[in-house]
Amino acid sequence: MLFVNKYGLKSTQRSVLMKTLPVGGLLNKYGVGNAYLIGDAVGSVIPTNGAGINPAMMTAHLLGESLIHGSDYALSMNRLFRPLMDRMVMFRRIGDPLLMSRDAMELALRVSKSYMAGSIYEATLSSMRLGTLIKFLIGNLLIRLISSLA
Repeated sequence: MLFVNKYGLKSTQRSVLMKTLPVGGLLNKYGVGNAYLIGDAVGSVIPTNGAGINPAMMTAHLLGESLIHGSDYALSMNRLFRPLMDRMVMFRRIGDPLLMSRDAMELALRVSKSYMAGSIYEATLSSMRLGTLIKFLIGNLLIRLISSLA
């Protein structure tokens, strides 16, 4: 009800069922005591494309490894997973305003074509199945070959 009242929405007899997608990056704390956060709960959704299943499995794996080996889950997350997530948050923050303006997008693509292409490429690869990845890489190679011949 707090959400409904805060945004001036019309209240109904039934409860409001909704959830936002956590695309703002990882939380600063990954748990308290013996309670740990993984997946969406720790903010591991890829901000550029909304992918959440693979990152959730990665955070679960890191937690499992930490528990089995007696290592520090937060340290593993910060060393192995946070750099990717921070980069993806940066790409999202760069990309959102550009997507709202055609002129800004065209200018950005001209100025930083390889940088933007690299971020899109990395975000796409981070959530692909193997078969799709192979098709993507073959297509990418063909595009480069055709453009080099032109």
